[in-house]
Amino acid sequence: MNAPGQSGNRRVSSPVTGRETSDGDATARPSKLPPARIPSPHASLVSGVRAVLGAALVLGLSVTVAWAARRHVLASPRFAVQEVLVQGAHHRTADVLLAEAGITKGMNVFALDLDRARAKLLADPWIETATIGRHLPGKVVVQVTEREIGGVVALPEAYLVARDGRIFKRVEVGDPVDLPIVTGLTSDAVAQDREGVQRTILHALDLAGDYDHLPLAARAPLQEIHVSNGGELTLVVGKDSISIALGVPPFRRKLEETVRIFAELERRGTHASVVMLDDEARPDRVIVRTR
Repeated sequence: MNAPGQSGNRRVSSPVTGRETSDGDATARPSKLPPARIPSPHASLVSGVRAVLGAALVLGLSVTVAWAARRHVLASPRFAVQEVLVQGAHHRTADVLLAEAGITKGMNVFALDLDRARAKLLADPWIETATIGRHLPGKVVVQVTEREIGGVVALPEAYLVARDGRIFKRVEVGDPVDLPIVTGLTSDAVAQDREGVQRTILHALDLAGDYDHLPLAARAPLQEIHVSNGGELTLVVGKDSISIALGVPPFRRKLEETVRIFAELERRGTHASVVMLDDEARPDRVIVRTR
């Protein structure tokens, strides 16, 4: 109930503005707020599409420019191969190696697949290592390392072996053959134990090299190195094919003893047919058979 003498108006607080107004005040108006902005789902979609289209446009332009640039360098005569330099070849001519690698003058230097050309060169049994490089605008350099020949092995066909004892190719017309010859090995032995055969051949080649440094080699040149089933080595030397059975490594002492024996035989005026220094149980024992 209103107190006497007071009007019927009462003050109320606006829940929006916090200001007091009179519920009987005709001039009081609720405060108006700006309408809240609600993002349209269509507007977000349009913005996303615009971003995607912009990125696609930039990517498309980049691809087009790259394609045009590639087409230009592949077609430009400026990048045609004018010079090819081949280094390190001895048993293969430069023309043979270039044909194997697929490199020709006039081809575009960027059209050359370096990895593929290198793989083709390494397929040649003579080639141990190979590198190929471009030197713009029109030069290609091919660098190869050929295998170092160590000797010939009879299996029974003749094969060339590298200095490390690796068998790498069949002997063909034009290949060097004035080399130490290793006999006694079989194709089955190679198939069953290639690494073991390689070690045996390496021992044989080392022995051949040591023998060739002896004064005896001038009078009785090395003819072959024979390998027995146990891997023991025998030298066959001189025009009379004298056998010097040395057994297994090390050979230095045995070779020194061989020189002494031949000197003594020469002093006596006799000739040996077989010299045996392969008794590992009694290394001081030497058997000599004379003619």
